[in-house]
Amino acid sequence: MTEQTGSSNRRDWLYLSIFIVVVLLITSIPYVYAMVGAPADRHFMGVVFNIPDHYQYFSWMRESQTQFLVPNQLTPEDSTPLLFNFLWFTLGRIESLTGIDYRILYQVTRLIAGAFVMAATYWFASLVFTNRAKRWTAFLLGVLGAGLGWIWVVAKYVGKVEIVPPNSFDIYTSEPNTFFNILAFPHFAIAAGLIAVIFGLVLLGQKKQSMRYAWAAALVSLLLSVQHAYDMFIIYPVIGLYALFIWLRDRKFPMYLFKLGIVVVLISVWPALQAFYITQADDVWKGVLSQFDNAGAWTPNPLHLPILMGIGWLLSIWALKIRLPWRERDDTHLFLMAWFLAHFILIYIPLNFQIHLLSGWQIVIGVMATIGLYTRVLPWLRKRLSGMSPQRVALVATGILLILVIPANLYIFAWRTLDMKAAWQEMDQRVADNRYFIRDTEYDAYQFLETQVKGTDVVFSSLNTGEFVPALTGGRSFLGHWAQTLDFQNKRVLVAAFFNPATTDAQRQEMLDQYSVDYVYYGPEEAALGAYDPAEAPFLTEIYANDDVTIYAVEPGQAAN
Repeated sequence: MTEQTGSSNRRDWLYLSIFIVVVLLITSIPYVYAMVGAPADRHFMGVVFNIPDHYQYFSWMRESQTQFLVPNQLTPEDSTPLLFNFLWFTLGRIESLTGIDYRILYQVTRLIAGAFVMAATYWFASLVFTNRAKRWTAFLLGVLGAGLGWIWVVAKYVGKVEIVPPNSFDIYTSEPNTFFNILAFPHFAIAAGLIAVIFGLVLLGQKKQSMRYAWAAALVSLLLSVQHAYDMFIIYPVIGLYALFIWLRDRKFPMYLFKLGIVVVLISVWPALQAFYITQADDVWKGVLSQFDNAGAWTPNPLHLPILMGIGWLLSIWALKIRLPWRERDDTHLFLMAWFLAHFILIYIPLNFQIHLLSGWQIVIGVMATIGLYTRVLPWLRKRLSGMSPQRVALVATGILLILVIPANLYIFAWRTLDMKAAWQEMDQRVADNRYFIRDTEYDAYQFLETQVKGTDVVFSSLNTGEFVPALTGGRSFLGHWAQTLDFQNKRVLVAAFFNPATTDAQRQEMLDQYSVDYVYYGPEEAALGAYDPAEAPFLTEIYANDDVTIYAVEPGQAAN
């Protein structure tokens, strides 16, 4: 393989820039469609997937405008302000200084995160391959590749089989899907990009035996740790496994990697320890961690991994060259093995957030799949297509491989775009699980509440209303998030009971008093839960009303303030 010239290198980065712009424009289409296509009486909430988790982040963002450490506002119980997340803290401070709407800041973040993860993926691929075709193949597989979950979509529309867990996780698991992250999860995109940069620095450091790369890797690891502390469960084991592989090959202790590992851990471990401390020092945060099971989001079982990860993952396994003597494996080869193989263990460690440890796997899979393509598939094809030039065989095989790994992302893109129209059209027919649009009257009610509530005030409502309360008003939700709301399942039962006509006013008063509720929000979502009319309650005073929403203050002395 020949080294790149300066002009070819610049040309590649120009092509990369064009590619990045195109992908960012494509992934912006659902947002543009939602903003310009929604009816005049609908308010777009700014995201196209997973409202509950995003509005948890937006709550952190709001609280970070005035606090360094933030409390949990998605539950009525008092929680100690202990949480720090660098990304949402930074965005909160920017919002405070500039007054830019949080939804716009989210879009800017999404675009920057998308550009970053694509540039980082290309950079890592360039460390492995000097050959342009291989480098671009690895990059495209890492950015555009997805699994075989589209087969469940085909089964749905052809065989009328509903997509339910665990099959649904084969499609909608976002952590190992760069395109999906660029579309809908900027924090995951940033994390994957940082993982690629850290591992690129580790690889460069081992090759050059220079501690400056160790310090650089440590600082980037710190940046990752203050955003996604759990990703340290990826960084540390991969470095450790790489050192073990080098040790086995050289029959000599890998002193450089040992020192690099020490530096990385000492610099980056503190945010991770602080995240662990949160779950031990405060009962609310401890309860939040224990409720991650409510999402049912576990790493799919090993039989589903080929479907979740797809053709590139299978090709990566084929590329491992198990019979190759250990001493013939160079530093790069051993690092790719360490990164790729480590995930097989990490994603099944018994932690509630195990599914997050899929993050970044797609980047090394893109590289490994490219190696498999060139060392396994192309030699086999060239023997059978001897009448075709080797270059054409490589081009056709690469094209076919890309076609095989893209369909799931094409579906995700189309699904998120079309679902925006369905979301605003179906608002009057059903209570949506993810409310990407709310009525302007509902939004106006939140704006009123924002002028009334203090940070410790509790707002009682349905889940679909409560998930927006902290981010839009600064108050606390009684019921707002599947994990962040303490004793989530019981509070869902209490909300349903409150709006059930069979419940007595005495029972309702007791409920409000027990949780120190200050306001009751009554809108279309609450009306759908039962026929009870809060206007009849002697312990509630109407303080705001429009065509769809009425807000009541809990009378002092009837329920604790």
